[in-house]
Amino acid sequence: NYKVGPGDRLVLVLTGDVEQSYSLDVTREGFVVVPQVGQIFVNSLTMAELENVLYNRLGRVYSGVRRGAGAPTHFYVTPARLGSNQIFVTGDVLRPGSYRISSAGTALSALYAARGPTDNGSLRKVLIRRGGVAVDTLDVYDYLLNGNTAHDVRLSNSDLVFVPIHGPRVRIVGEIARPATYEIKPSETLADALRFAGGFTATAARRRVQIERIVPPDQRTLGG
Repeated sequence: NYKVGPGDRLVLVLTGDVEQSYSLDVTREGFVVVPQVGQIFVNSLTMAELENVLYNRLGRVYSGVRRGAGAPTHFYVTPARLGSNQIFVTGDVLRPGSYRISSAGTALSALYAARGPTDNGSLRKVLIRRGGVAVDTLDVYDYLLNGNTAHDVRLSNSDLVFVPIHGPRVRIVGEIARPATYEIKPSETLADALRFAGGFTATAARRRVQIERIVPPDQRTLGG
């Protein structure tokens, strides 16, 4: 599902009745120029869509190029080099700023370039903005714990990745697989926190889970 863009380089190979190989750079305007065929607009096309366009354009010049196993001339096209996008990472990250990342890069690529969130940064609501409009929100926990890449969107030129300050956190210690501090969403419960921590160990006393909470002063009882 990668979309071709400016700065990419494609390799087009024809075999059969015609034996040719071309290296095609995508221009800033989104075109490639194929010798004898001419200029072809390829910007934002997936590889499958590009193949359909090439069947049409190459078939006008090379009569043997057509669909089907019996065609006397075949071709294939593949990316040889990917371009890059200028993106911006702001908020609570270790190195906020502007970065050039691969045009196949995603929100996680941007976080990696900025060295990740600070101690105050959120991993649960990383915001991706495009043209001033929020296009998606990445929950890194969902990616790490469930392998869900649906919200790790591919970035476009001038996209902004914003890491806000973290939400409520809980510290889980004792007989669990991954003792640590975890960020919790308002709708999440003790069961979610235990899931983040990898669950109980074999020696855990599951009937005795102790919860300590710091409450506002006006809610505290006598003696603290």
